[in-house]
Amino acid sequence: MNYQFDKEQISQHIVKYGVDIRPTIRLKQDKTELQDYCNWLIEQFPEAFETLLAGPAQLLVQKNFLLSNKQRVEMPTFVPTGRGPLFTFPERIYFNEAHDLDIPEKDKIFRKALNELRNKFADRKVVHVGVVHELVFDTAGVDSLKIVASSFKSDVWKEKAKSLRILLETPTEDKNVNLEIRPTHLRTMTKSGENIHERNVGFGIIVNVDINNRQAKDNLTTSEVYEILTFANEYVPEELIKFLNSEH
Repeated sequence: MNYQFDKEQISQHIVKYGVDIRPTIRLKQDKTELQDYCNWLIEQFPEAFETLLAGPAQLLVQKNFLLSNKQRVEMPTFVPTGRGPLFTFPERIYFNEAHDLDIPEKDKIFRKALNELRNKFADRKVVHVGVVHELVFDTAGVDSLKIVASSFKSDVWKEKAKSLRILLETPTEDKNVNLEIRPTHLRTMTKSGENIHERNVGFGIIVNVDINNRQAKDNLTTSEVYEILTFANEYVPEELIKFLNSEH
């Protein structure tokens, strides 16, 4: 099936920055420092961090984003995980339609946030930094399962596939580049008497790209972090789209 991936077809795009830190930051032992750090994020970057939610078993920062149709969507933008902090910056959100969100200089925000994290937890080491781009490509009503399955040579595989998830590892000399590709769809439900009818109203292809340093470092330098971010910016979306369209 002759489907061409294109930037104009991206209906949703979320960028995540993950930090693998050792020893791990733990809520129970490091709660005071984490709260101070979250308050610093909110003060320094209100365009990305807004409200601190803290409880006995959770701590996160979220942001209430205003969409172009005046509706709002709330998302966690900073969450401590078992491996380390995760920063989430939506670039485009699909909520009935695609909405572009203005968070300028995401890389710069992350770099400054990482520097402050190092200052706040000076006894910890950053061994991995990863950038994850979560994208959804609109297929304009064409069944995305058939599009993804069309990459198979076997007609039997194409016909038999009812669900599909492709995982690809395409590493460079010093970077991991991991791709996940899978079809998705939007459904709506209507009620007629006692019967509920469900139908597809749209299709898309989810493409998640995870880029990080291949070898764990004793402590990543500022220049090494910058190199990872630069590589990710150069790869997504231009190089990614070329790869998806088999142009290499």
